[in-house]
Amino acid sequence: MKNSLLANSSAPHFEFADLSALGSPRFILTVDTEEEFDWNGPFSREGFGTEHLKALPKFQDLCDSFGIKPCYLVDFPIMENPFGVELLSGFAHAGRAEIGVQLHPWVNPPFDEILCTANSYACNLSPDLERAKLTTLYNAIVSRTGIKPDSYRAGRYGAGPTTSEILIDLGISIDSSVRARFDYSEQRGPDYTHHPVHPYWIKKDVLLELPLTTVFAGAMRSAGNVVFGEWFGSQAARSVLARSNMIERIALTPEGIPLEKAIEGINLALKEGVPIINLSFHSPSLAVGYTPYIRIEEHLSELYIWFETVFHHLQKGGVRPTTMAEVRMASQFNCGA
Repeated sequence: MKNSLLANSSAPHFEFADLSALGSPRFILTVDTEEEFDWNGPFSREGFGTEHLKALPKFQDLCDSFGIKPCYLVDFPIMENPFGVELLSGFAHAGRAEIGVQLHPWVNPPFDEILCTANSYACNLSPDLERAKLTTLYNAIVSRTGIKPDSYRAGRYGAGPTTSEILIDLGISIDSSVRARFDYSEQRGPDYTHHPVHPYWIKKDVLLELPLTTVFAGAMRSAGNVVFGEWFGSQAARSVLARSNMIERIALTPEGIPLEKAIEGINLALKEGVPIINLSFHSPSLAVGYTPYIRIEEHLSELYIWFETVFHHLQKGGVRPTTMAEVRMASQFNCGA
């Protein structure tokens, strides 16, 4: 069974947010700032690390050079690391970056659930337990950094039917859990197949959804959700379609997306009129050996080339960086707040 989500998935209706006050188009850089763990192993409450945090200053310096303020969406193990707290709060208090919230249920107290794949999606927890975990994390961030975060991303994109209520109660006004045009229902995760890449209201004037940006390329891209998600669900079929230039899904991330495809995806997103391009990746990819994408030093060098080239491409095209704070202000401006 597919989970209900931040909008009614059986009969989706989305009210797009008017963000024209930003001066379109813009892009935002979101970083899933999390512990290192075995992506192919079972979920565990122990055995993770945070060594890659030492690599963040180099990445932050690159962002500074382009005038980009990344949003670090931090989870509980990062807030348990004194170096991580000092580093990230320093970036934020200096106005160089923002701090948001990211929930990995399996390493976030209270630990009242069974460890399993289904429960790695917070949307499958009881409403009370999801609330308890999110509140514990939020309070840890506030108390240890002195910052009240205003944005959220569910780990593994696992937002559910009660997530929005919890976020509103915590005073968070932007969610970025929706990975538009992806379906995780085979693992009992959410189905975002028919969710838009344009920002939309979860609750008008109160909670905004800022989806991660994914586009379809190829001759059949206008029917992407149907062709890619419903007619050709297997990876083998999708590979054939991509090689034949019929249809291909491009997520705007350096993880698994070649540079030339990312450039194509950006151009297509702009052609679609996406007002905010949401670039994302996982912080452990900033060091060698912690994610499937960065196995050797050459991969790390290629990652930085990806970032620099993409940033230059956006800059050359007049696509300026933005922040969660600016997005929030723009949404309120156009609501008459």
